[in-house]
Amino acid sequence: MPKTRNPYTGKMITVSSLVPYAGRKGGKRTAYCARTAKIKGNWKTNKNSKNLVQRRRWKCPYVLGELRL
Repeated sequence: MPKTRNPYTGKMITVSSLVPYAGRKGGKRTAYCARTAKIKGNWKTNKNSKNLVQRRRWKCPYVLGELRL
């Protein structure tokens, strides 16, 4: 599984890569992208946040204020 370092705590974060339907078109992707876009917090500006990393893997459309990498 891929790992990324949390810049605030210095700990390694494990990010799941075992979702077989991530990035494919369909209802699960649409529902996931809609659900994760509503999450509150600073995930939009933290490039290592779990939510932002997974949204990139799922190829979700950008939301207002999200980092574009």
